[in-house]
Amino acid sequence: MNIDWDKLYRAYDWAKEWQVLLAGLLVFLAAVIFAFAIIRSAKLRSQVRPETKNRSDLRLEPGSASSPPTSGPSVSTAASPEFLSILEQLRSLIRSALGSLPQTSEKLGEKENSPAFFLCQRILHLRLEQLPPPAGPAAQQGFSALLTQLNLLRAHLKKDASSAELSEILVQINASARNLVAALTPAAERRRQAETR
Repeated sequence: MNIDWDKLYRAYDWAKEWQVLLAGLLVFLAAVIFAFAIIRSAKLRSQVRPETKNRSDLRLEPGSASSPPTSGPSVSTAASPEFLSILEQLRSLIRSALGSLPQTSEKLGEKENSPAFFLCQRILHLRLEQLPPPAGPAAQQGFSALLTQLNLLRAHLKKDASSAELSEILVQINASARNLVAALTPAAERRRQAETR
């Protein structure tokens, strides 16, 4: 096999002269392929059914993840942002109080110096009973359950309950507040929040 060195040198010289253009074309081709891949993956993600998204989110309550999102009455029971922010503040205080409770089943000891007692007092000072009840039967039922549990917490604090009893009631209050937020938030808003977290 004979190699025509003249043609090989000419091809090398041509590539050497046009290397900037060739590199630019290769970069442009790679960018086009990458853009098509991004667009295609976005289309595929948008075609995923919302209930499949909810099922894969483990933070949602088991009952709400399997039920399809509803429209109509749940949208009309949406609460004000202030009410929802108070419920989120309540849940944050509950998590802090649960974290500061002693691990044993002993009593809190000195109430004045106990961080858990202080946080429980802050929970009671949110004055949820002074807020207007939300609209909708599910939301009203959840709100009354939450107020009952807050009164139970107040009674537990007065009788110097053990940390295990306080922990149990705080978990119940947290669950009621979470259910109330779910009842007050429209399904579309819940999906948006789940996607942004």
